[in-house]
Amino acid sequence: MTSEPIVTSGAAFGPNALPYADLAAPDQLPFEVRDSTVLLRGSVSRSSGSRAFPSRDVCPVTGARDMESMTFGPNGTLYSYSTVHVSSSRPTPYTIGYVDFDNGVRVLAVVEAPAGALGCDVPVELRTDGDRWFVSVVDTQGASA
Repeated sequence: MTSEPIVTSGAAFGPNALPYADLAAPDQLPFEVRDSTVLLRGSVSRSSGSRAFPSRDVCPVTGARDMESMTFGPNGTLYSYSTVHVSSSRPTPYTIGYVDFDNGVRVLAVVEAPAGALGCDVPVELRTDGDRWFVSVVDTQGASA
């Protein structure tokens, strides 16, 4: 009897496909605060230069196990957003959005902003409240809204 090889990548799916453990162990918060500045903890591949958030052990482009720690932020640009009105896991409404950071990483983040302040291509800044991180809109004077 011939057995099928175990597939561990997205290249091919089979009945015995297994998830590929590529995320780094969550032994710390996904952000750090340095001199009152919030930075996200990500990783960068030594061989391909590919960047990722959250931190990964495996390069999402090449599959190489050569990821190194890096931080990025605090400023980004809101690419797109949506307000969630129905959720079984948290109070509603809340807003989430994709944020583009200068290093090329796009992150899905909770967005906290006053009504009417959101729009695509709006500058945002990383913020924190205890163990959680989020982004808020930066006003024209450079202070977070």
